Amino acid sequence: MKKKIVYLIMAGMLMLTGCGGANAEQSAEASSETTDANDAEAGNTEMSSDSEETKLANPWRDITEEEAKNGSVRLFTIPEGAENVTWSMMESKGDEAPLIQATFTLDGKEFTARTQYGASEFADISGMNYEWSSKDEGKLATWGGGNMDAKFYRYNGDECADLCTWYDIEIGIAYSLSTVASDLEGFDIRAVAEAMPPEPEMYISSFVEEVAGKTEFESYDEVISYLKKGQGYAYIQLKGYNGDVLALAENVYKDKGKNLAIDVALYGEVDGVVKNLGNVSSAGTAYPVAVQDGAIFACNHHSYEVYFVNPEGNGLMMKDCIHEEYDENGNATYIGFTRETNSFDNDVEFTGGEAEYKKYRENYFAATLLDFTPID
Repeated sequence: MKKKIVYLIMAGMLMLTGCGGANAEQSAEASSETTDANDAEAGNTEMSSDSEETKLANPWRDITEEEAKNGSVRLFTIPEGAENVTWSMMESKGDEAPLIQATFTLDGKEFTARTQYGASEFADISGMNYEWSSKDEGKLATWGGGNMDAKFYRYNGDECADLCTWYDIEIGIAYSLSTVASDLEGFDIRAVAEAMPPEPEMYISSFVEEVAGKTEFESYDEVISYLKKGQGYAYIQLKGYNGDVLALAENVYKDKGKNLAIDVALYGEVDGVVKNLGNVSSAGTAYPVAVQDGAIFACNHHSYEVYFVNPEGNGLMMKDCIHEEYDENGNATYIGFTRETNSFDNDVEFTGGEAEYKKYRENYFAATLLDFTPID
């Protein structure tokens, strides 16, 4: 069974102003992908049954912090000094990860923090419903090595509402932090978001580390020694890293005359020890992981994703990321970016259509499928 593993990849995102209140429209950046969840969260939906009105059950259930950690990737932490902390979860359908929520009070204000792994980049998981008086953008200093982009919203009216959203595009995780109060004059929600980065150990994880019980190794040989039958390893060259990167597969399958995998953990030497650089996953056996020209490809039918190593040489970063999305009428749109070099300041927004998207996908099909040495 495919395991969901935390992948180390540095990204970038966050800034804000104002105060107010009253219900209105969702922000323009919000995606319709979480509409059903937010509608359900609104509480009760009327239904007709034998001429009597019934109410749907609350989709949220209370959980412990440990359950929240088990149900999320790179879970945010609760800021120091917070009180009245409660955790809850909204289960999702199919293979989607659950929506995790924490509420707490800090310095006299009540906050709601949410996260969902696998949410779309433009999904609005906040549950807020305001016509924002002001919007701003900035970066969160304690997230993604200070490169995490964030968006800030404020509503001024009968009440004040602040919202901060950010998205870890490297592995696809959405976050939101919100508060509502009678007065938010001089308040900066960014400071609270920056007090909530994931615990350090949440950044590094793989099936090998679970077996070994540690996250640092003396050599590639030591890492390989923890592999079991049915697993495999390979050595690859990735742009941004000097030397061989060790690729590990928890499940190897035979196809096209090779030993292939769809989930791969990558290891390299960092500061004298061998560490996890990050992991990549494709959508299924029809799209095994491939390599070409110093990049590793992990794609599926509706997504083109390519990775190399970040400028520091200690983690993966996305080279290209283009997604194909469909609206309710079946019309396709294409969003994403490409990078020529492993730098965070040379992103080129993808503005093409289906033809341009397919042309990029041809790079995957021309790449070399990563062939693993299996453990017998």
